This record gives sequence, structure tokens and C-alpha cells, in this order.
Amino acid sequence: MALEDIVIGDRQTSISPMLAKHLFETSLDLILITDRRGQFIEISPSSMTILGYRPDEMIGRNGTGFIYPDDLDRTRNEMRQARRGRQTQNFETRYVHKKGSIVTLDWSGIWSESEQLHFFIGRDATAAKLMERLKNEFVATMSHELRTPLTSIAGALGLLVHDAEAMPASSQRLLTIAKANCQRLLGLVGAVLDLDKAESGKVVFVLKRIEIRALVERAIESNRGAAEGVGVRIGLNLISDAGEIRGDPDWLLKAVNNLLSNAIAFSLPGGEVAVGIEKRAGNIRVSVRDQGPGIPDEFKSRVFEKFAQADNSDARTKGGVGLGLSIVKQIVTRLGGEVGFANAPGGGAIFHVELPGWQHETEAASTFDATPIAPLCPEHEADVLR
Repeated sequence: MALEDIVIGDRQTSISPMLAKHLFETSLDLILITDRRGQFIEISPSSMTILGYRPDEMIGRNGTGFIYPDDLDRTRNEMRQARRGRQTQNFETRYVHKKGSIVTLDWSGIWSESEQLHFFIGRDATAAKLMERLKNEFVATMSHELRTPLTSIAGALGLLVHDAEAMPASSQRLLTIAKANCQRLLGLVGAVLDLDKAESGKVVFVLKRIEIRALVERAIESNRGAAEGVGVRIGLNLISDAGEIRGDPDWLLKAVNNLLSNAIAFSLPGGEVAVGIEKRAGNIRVSVRDQGPGIPDEFKSRVFEKFAQADNSDARTKGGVGLGLSIVKQIVTRLGGEVGFANAPGGGAIFHVELPGWQHETEAASTFDATPIAPLCPEHEADVLR
């Protein structure tokens, strides 16, 4: 594979050497070619802009002289995996700029077995990572700063509502509305914090053996008051299975609660939210069906996105800001499961989460532990990026 060979999806196509040279020299991204040990063979001129080094200052040297030390082991492993046939995509690693600052690069690349060379393209993601960190810090700080005063206000309003019998009916009504709105704001702050924790990847899940039916019944009881408040019935299907999974009970309960809250919010008065549990080929699926309007076709691709709303108009009647389902996806994905949805026959929507059953998890762990992965070329593996 040469510079003039370009891989598009699963296809490899050729372009003229002149055009390949032009792309190499004018690319805003960093293009690297290294041998199996990580020694730089060719480097695009964009290295000056991104890392502060001229190509001739890097060619012939090893990547260990430029990669941030904490990322060396990850980079070595990624290159090993590339030589075993895995295409590198969105691999993030940090480099040290000539002036000493840290540069975050998002890499894609392939290994050419015939040429014994790695081909990489790296996009400078430093500014994007900084903005993401600042946003996360701002959201977390604002959420924590809001939670404390809102909790105090909600407590005071609760006491006033409890002792409001002597007040005029209009005053009681205003107090009730104020308390409800305060609780709604507290719920929003909690949702933002949950999403921030889940997206950060720093949440430590405490994995336990969970009887899924008991957890779902607990979630149903927690949401029964909210459902009855809007005239909606909620219950577990009688034919639901029992089963055990391996997961974090607190975070999984958050996920099921969010599915139920979503179903209640989009149900019509007099409707029903039906919850089911089903064993499926070693997995356990929890499904939640509502009898609402269903999911518009134009919204289906964004259902699990942050702040996604099926109705973004000023006149929409449903509360919330579209974080609940995004949190569900983050939690379930981190627990090794998957989420999905469909419009229900006869109207409404069905959302589900599917997680590996306990027996399935145990068997998978045993199989993995019994099958160590040997390096493809043991005689060379120790030389990579050394």
C-alpha cells in the first residue's frame, strides 16, 4: 500500500501520485507513516502547525520521544491490535508540543502487512477536548450550586403546603404549583448530574447479582404516584419472566425509572403503562409500553440524543428537557447491554433495555479466562515503540 492508495470503507482505490503528494503536503491533519517499532518514516508538513516540529525533526525518530508518557502503553497496544487486523478508528492519544504544551490527536489508521508499515491520520482535537472539559465543569458546578438552594426551597414549600389549610384556596393552589415546579427543577438538576457522571466514564459501577423482577417492581411502585396523578395505570405484565443479571442496582434502577417516567409523560389520561420482562437467548429484556402518540418518523434517529424533544415548539405540553432516555442509553451501554424502541401495534411506543443474564455472564467470563490471546509475532512485539 502506498500513499496514492486510499481506503474508503472496505474499498481501496488508487489516485495519481501527484494528487497523493498534493494531499499529503496540504493536509490540515497530521499524516504519519511508521514502521512496526514506531519509528517515523514520513510525516506531513502539518506537523509544524500541530506539534511545532518540522518533518525533518521527527523523521527517523521513535514516537516515544513525542507521545505523552501516560499514553505510551495504550499506543503500543493499539499498534499491536492494528497488526492483528483491527483498523484504528477514533483512537485518542496525547502528544507533547515542541513548546511543552499537550496536544490531543484523534487517530485513524491501518497496518500494511506487505509493506510492514503503519499509516495514520491524526486530527487535532485539543480545542474540542478543552471545550468539552470546560462545558462539563460548568454544568457540574452550576448543577451543584443549584441543588443546595433548591432543596432548601422545596423543603420550605413542603412545610407551607402541609400547613396551608387556613389559607385561601388560591394561596394553596399557588403553593402547590410552586412546590411542583421546584421538584421539577430538582429533577432536572439531578438528570444533568447523572448524565455528566455517566458520560465522564469515571463512574464506578458496583456490580452485583440482581433479581430483575424485584428491581422492576420497585421502580413501578416508585412511579405509581406520578402515574395515578395524571390518570394513568401502571403495572407489570403477569406473564413476565423472572431472572438474574449482573449489574449495578442503583444505576439500573435509574434507567428503569427514566423509562417509566418517559412512558407516563407521553401517556394519555385513562391510558396504561405496561412493563414486561422476557428472557431472550441468555439475555433479559425489560420493555415498557405506553399508549401515547408513538414516535414520529423524523424523530426516530434522535430518540437517545441529549436534549432531544419530539416536540420543540413553544406550545408543547410535556415537561422535561430530553435527558432521561440519553441517561438510559449511557447506563445500559456501560453495563454491557443495549437499548431500543419501536412503535407499538395499535398505538403508543415500546422502549426496551436488554442486558446479559447472570448465567450468560458467568459462562462468557469462564470462556474468556480460559482463552489467553497470544501475540501474532512474539519475536517483534517487545520492540514496538521502544
